[in-house]
Amino acid sequence: MPNELSPPSSTRIGDEGPSDRLDSWKDIAAYLKRDVSTVQRWEKRERMPVHRHVHDRLGTVYGFRPELDAWWRSRGLSLAQQQALAVETTGTPATLETGEDSQPHVPLDPGDHANPGRVQWARRWLVLAGLVALGMVVTIAYVSPFDRAGDRTKPEIGSLAVLPLENLSHDPTQEYVADGMTEALITELGKIGSLRVIARTSVMKYKGTHTLPSKVARELGVQALVAGSVLRSGDRLRITAQLIDPNSDRPTWSEVYERDLRDVLTLQREVTVAIAGHVRARVTAPEQARLGKLRPVNPEAYESVLRARYLSVRTTDADSKAAIALLEHAVALDPEFAPAYAELAVAHVVRLTFVTPEETGELEQKAFAAAEKALSLDPDLPEAYLARGDLLWTHSHHFAHERAAQEFRRALSLNPNSDGAHRRLARVYVHVGFFEEALQHAAIALAINPSNAQALNSRAQALLWMGKDEEALATFLSIPGPVLPELVEANTVFTLLRLGRREEASLQLKTALRKYPNDKGGNLAGIEAMLLAESEPVKAAAFIETVARRKAVNPAHHAAYFAACASARMRRAKEAVDWLREAAETGFPCYALFARDANLDPIRADPIFQGFMADLQKRSAFLRKAMFPDRK
Repeated sequence: MPNELSPPSSTRIGDEGPSDRLDSWKDIAAYLKRDVSTVQRWEKRERMPVHRHVHDRLGTVYGFRPELDAWWRSRGLSLAQQQALAVETTGTPATLETGEDSQPHVPLDPGDHANPGRVQWARRWLVLAGLVALGMVVTIAYVSPFDRAGDRTKPEIGSLAVLPLENLSHDPTQEYVADGMTEALITELGKIGSLRVIARTSVMKYKGTHTLPSKVARELGVQALVAGSVLRSGDRLRITAQLIDPNSDRPTWSEVYERDLRDVLTLQREVTVAIAGHVRARVTAPEQARLGKLRPVNPEAYESVLRARYLSVRTTDADSKAAIALLEHAVALDPEFAPAYAELAVAHVVRLTFVTPEETGELEQKAFAAAEKALSLDPDLPEAYLARGDLLWTHSHHFAHERAAQEFRRALSLNPNSDGAHRRLARVYVHVGFFEEALQHAAIALAINPSNAQALNSRAQALLWMGKDEEALATFLSIPGPVLPELVEANTVFTLLRLGRREEASLQLKTALRKYPNDKGGNLAGIEAMLLAESEPVKAAAFIETVARRKAVNPAHHAAYFAACASARMRRAKEAVDWLREAAETGFPCYALFARDANLDPIRADPIFQGFMADLQKRSAFLRKAMFPDRK
């Protein structure tokens, strides 16, 4: 069936001018100093950036010099470096005879051949340019070569949001394609550390709305917006991308990109590189290397991954099963598709955490296997490290805080804009009592994704356990549900009790018990024991026994801590310490909290408590040294 997509735009707003465009295979081959068959082979085998159109008055393909230059950089030395080295070693520029895969020679102005002095002057400058370029390669970070497409007179943009791409097919069954491409662009741009890129969950609320760009930018706190559309026709995919200035509500750049679905990763990378260039993002050498790692994918496998992502935002049993089935189908179709294995690992973790925690053993094995396979194929997949860290921070792995934090930090090094990595680190740090570090990562997660409820929860817990009760209460009350609802409710009651607002605490607890009567972890039972510890100790003891029964099925370290506080308020030192030890051994060794919480004051003079705290203090010091080895 003929391609129904219209040809890409022949001009770019604020981008390459007409002189940068090469309008045929012959022009592209001449620019690269190769024959046509060679450059066609490069386009097929090495993903050389070439655009296609169906305009009758133009050639079959066209290309842009800056894109070809960027492609050469991903293969080896830059044009300037290669020319300089050739001049320095042979006295003449590199020519066609240097070999098929050598860097092409870009000729000087045609008039140069009549002016030897000018040529010699140009050669000296080429040598100098080559030395400067070589120096840039060995620096830790440098201005990305991609920014050559941008306007150097404009200030660097440090923050942006990718708005939901519009589905131009107007077929609701194709929404997953537009949403998947939106998420892909967010992920790819997020890997550039100099940019703050707003997370998917915070931008999807603008899907289908007509909110002014200036208002969106103010709400998200960004300097620029990326908008656009997606159109799929058979096995062809076209993305139209725009960079919008919120100050004028007008686009400063626009371009159309089109490729076969098997080259969709290249398509995503092309759009990412173009946007990075136009916002003048600083791209480090490792980031640029990762951006250059591409491979064709099986179109059906990629489509299965997009469908799975679309389902993964919901955590019902049916959606979870369907997402896993789609991802298993994807890796069966394309066994070398590393991102599909990473997505599969994440899907198993989501099912384990939110859907069927009783399937722990089987799901953990499957998740670990998928993560390891993903990393064996591509060690630069942040999603695989997040999945592995989540698996380490479980009851079956005794909440391996140090190892889990290592995995999350590795993910963060690969995607500095991963709000998921930041909020996971905040969660680990708050549980081991490193509150300042927890607040730092929670703040970054919320800057990237203001809708990140789990980051809000970690922030609220850190504030509470630091003694900033009023600020903690306001944060708990702002958390949107349903994220850890029983725990959020229990901590809200806990905060009200610390503030001396006992009547409000009682009303809050009654409301929570009506909303969440099952209370699987025993958090609400533990809080109710605290509330009754001094006035009705017999009832309080009964609720502590409820926590003990729930512990056998679903151990919860927060519920154990609430039971410890209730026991301490009843001056039962041994029982309180037993519960504290239970909390510490199941993921909550929070020395900083245990040392300051007034709920434990009635037993502080007890030798059993003092011995426990001395051991916990040593463990806390060890953890801090292990997690932050560079600190003195």
